Amino acid sequence: MEKHIALLCFVLVGLVGASAAAAAVAGSKNGAKLVNAVYVFGDSLVDVGNNDYLPAPAPRANRPYGMDLPGKPTGRFTNSYNLADVISQRLGFDMSPKPYLSMFKHDKFLLGICKIGANYASGGSGILDTTGPGTLTMRTQLKYFKKVADNMICLPSKEEHLAGSFFLLSGGGNDFSAFDPSTASAQAYIVKMVTTYIEHIQALYDMGARMVGILDVPPIGCTPGQRAHMPDGECNEQANSLVQGFNALLRAKLAEAAAATMKELKYSIAANYNILNDMMANSLVAGLRRVKTACCGSGKLNAEVMCSHPGTMACPAAEHDDYMFWDMLHPTHATIERGVVALFYGNGPKYGEPVNFATLVTGKNEGSSALKMVVDDE
Repeated sequence: MEKHIALLCFVLVGLVGASAAAAAVAGSKNGAKLVNAVYVFGDSLVDVGNNDYLPAPAPRANRPYGMDLPGKPTGRFTNSYNLADVISQRLGFDMSPKPYLSMFKHDKFLLGICKIGANYASGGSGILDTTGPGTLTMRTQLKYFKKVADNMICLPSKEEHLAGSFFLLSGGGNDFSAFDPSTASAQAYIVKMVTTYIEHIQALYDMGARMVGILDVPPIGCTPGQRAHMPDGECNEQANSLVQGFNALLRAKLAEAAAATMKELKYSIAANYNILNDMMANSLVAGLRRVKTACCGSGKLNAEVMCSHPGTMACPAAEHDDYMFWDMLHPTHATIERGVVALFYGNGPKYGEPVNFATLVTGKNEGSSALKMVVDDE
């Protein structure tokens, strides 16, 4: 029995960002906003500059981070727009809302009357309060949002505004980096992470959030930084196994919590893990030539130090879109663009559970079988 793997005519169309798929999901193309506002919480995958306003040891995304956004603030741990930006663009906005710590009185006034959203994310932070010293922990981010939400004056009402807004969450990767096996078992640590994460989601729900998009933890064992420490340069499967355990438990426990105490919650857990795995396994089809090596850094696989470390250099500008990873940890804008189409329109739980982002936002059954790989047994 010979197994042939055949790609559909438009296989991985979401991952390669074909123009037809992009036009189908990008509300910004015609100026239509699909949600009232976007509120962002999490880590460096979605931080757009809050860490620029924090002292050390909070990491900062200095140049060459953001080098493909001329004339715009950086603060993003990639070469151009990050996940918060591209997801916001799909929802009809120009980019992510501003970092909360950058807001002056006028911005805070607009935030208070529900005319704009805000990004509270902080690079290096985690789900747990002990992760990311010097950063805005997720709990701190929620406290900032509560301070705003408690005083919001919206038309027709604060409840309607928040219920029709999109709450984007990203967390967990840094918590695994901070895990010390001498202090707790891996299973106990994962349970603590999931329990704390659901507490955060419950807190948002209690403040009025009803539409929540969650980015699960990607295969952190396959980043260039992890590969650089492996003898064969391959993925750290032990790290990936821990992540898979967390992602599975989060899905199960959030479903239970939603049914018990958040009955009006609509949510989607986007499968960052599966999407990146698919892109690695089909990198040439996805339009990415370099999967193991970082574009910006130095040392083995160009991934032994962060991109803004003294003495580091980025790959030539013409090659930026060839790389899956910008630095030792973070994807390039090219990877993000492809991945976001998948998390919006990927069919089935492999890409989003219980629904994908497009279905979450529109209430319609949005999906594309073009993301599937067909395996024929002959």
